[in-house]
Amino acid sequence: MYSESTARSGHTDDAPLLAKELSWKHRMKSKWYRMDRVSRVVFSLMFLALGAALVSRIAIEVLSPFDNWPRTTIPPRLDNDNNSARTDGERRKAVRAAMQHAWQGYRDHAFGKDELQPVSNSSNNKWGGWGVTLIDALDTLHIMELHEEFKEGVRHVAKVNFSKAKTGYTTPFFEMVIRSLGGLLSAYEMSLDVRLLKKAKEVGDVLMPAFNTSTGIPYPRVDVNTGKAVESQHVCIAEAGTVQLEYWKLSELTGDPVYHETAQRVVDLLDKADKPHKGLYPIWLNIKTGKLDSGSITFGGMGDSWYEYMLKQYIYSRREHDQYRRMYEESIDSMKELMIGRSIYDPDMYYVGDLDSTATKFSPRYQHLTCFVPGMLALGSKALDRPDDLELAKQLTYTCFQMYNRTSTGLSPEYVQFRNKANFGLSAATNTSDFDLVTLRKADKKEKEDGFYLGPNRSYILRPETIESIMIMYRITGDKMYKEWGWQIFQAIEKWTRTPSAYSAYKDVTSTKGSKEWTDSMESFFLAETLKYLYLLFSPADYYSLDDYDCYYCSELEYLIPRYE
Repeated sequence: MYSESTARSGHTDDAPLLAKELSWKHRMKSKWYRMDRVSRVVFSLMFLALGAALVSRIAIEVLSPFDNWPRTTIPPRLDNDNNSARTDGERRKAVRAAMQHAWQGYRDHAFGKDELQPVSNSSNNKWGGWGVTLIDALDTLHIMELHEEFKEGVRHVAKVNFSKAKTGYTTPFFEMVIRSLGGLLSAYEMSLDVRLLKKAKEVGDVLMPAFNTSTGIPYPRVDVNTGKAVESQHVCIAEAGTVQLEYWKLSELTGDPVYHETAQRVVDLLDKADKPHKGLYPIWLNIKTGKLDSGSITFGGMGDSWYEYMLKQYIYSRREHDQYRRMYEESIDSMKELMIGRSIYDPDMYYVGDLDSTATKFSPRYQHLTCFVPGMLALGSKALDRPDDLELAKQLTYTCFQMYNRTSTGLSPEYVQFRNKANFGLSAATNTSDFDLVTLRKADKKEKEDGFYLGPNRSYILRPETIESIMIMYRITGDKMYKEWGWQIFQAIEKWTRTPSAYSAYKDVTSTKGSKEWTDSMESFFLAETLKYLYLLFSPADYYSLDDYDCYYCSELEYLIPRYE
């Protein structure tokens, strides 16, 4: 008799085979059938488990490419661009620690909500409940190499339904384009995680009904729950004209030109619109007529990023779309002609004021929001070979820094005001029209030393514009003074706004009462911009270089886009 294993392997006692004469397949079969049934079962289970693990890993790589992250990153290099490598490294670590502190507070008390309230440790959904702080901060986490925090944020974003908002809420079109669509596009560009691009397209699509107007000028709000825009008569130029880059990038990544073509119509219309002065735009745009019919002319709130996007669209077009260059240069030339003021007490202090809708009345107020201008001018001087713009950028950056440096806390108010030689200026005590100048009392010692005086709004809400310009100025000029200015501002932020869980806006920058001035608010741009620019300021100049990236370091578009050649 011969055994079962012998029979199945084709061996018999009558026809014995030497082991060396057997193929490997025959040898494996022989070993298998010599095993008892229990051993076979154990071996089969082990083989199935190994196969399942292999299949699972392949599925993860296909469906969730971020687990192979980071696919694209820029390795940090030694700080050889200056002689303060140790100092820069320590400062960069301090800023990174500040980001970790703010993120941990958000994670502990408000994860998935729009904002953390950093004094009460509560949260709010003031932007409709999409988790705006989380989305806005993703690229900062990536830049600072906070990998686990980034992964956690991406996992959450992948589950968000962007076609829904809290009941009764209408979504601000512009704010969600720059904070949510921009944040998702940037995070995708850095990680190549396809889930982020999918979600970016969702956001872009749910906001597109804003463009359903007779002129193509977008309505300022959308009800994403119904899929319809909220009708309105006017929209400001910053809201209508600061969405083009995001939709352009979305068209490039998805291959669908409709996003870029739709947003570009607004630029074309504003280019042809009648203006009170060449290149200068009153802020209110009539949606039905397409006309600029009211409002001040400002590089501050409601006007600012419109001017900025002209330059950045030109850069993003590989410097091929001349319309953007022409419009930008027209605006900057007219700004330099009509909107630059100078302190009568500090001859080095220049500022950008506002004009009325006729471009004939000047308001001697310099907004913190307008402090993005020197950074914009510096980028423009580099991209368009306009060296005089860089000199003005230096003068304006000096004023923006002094808005911090000359207060009791080292924090800047929302704006400062200047008097003219005839002692006329805006009221220091009450909020009045930007162009209602009054006779001022005699300047005191403080105003003469500072070069300006403060108005009634003395709050600091963790804004990024000055830090942005300081960082760009350092990157372009190489002057280490800008690093010292940035570090001084960061230290003031740490001293006066840091709470046990994060950072809070500060009610009165002239008060040294500390926690009594906290307002329990932390806007998403503090993580998305302020801390990002500080980190880049103390990083080597080739870390997310201006030469390698279309670096949209700006008060509205809060992220970085790789430059494609």
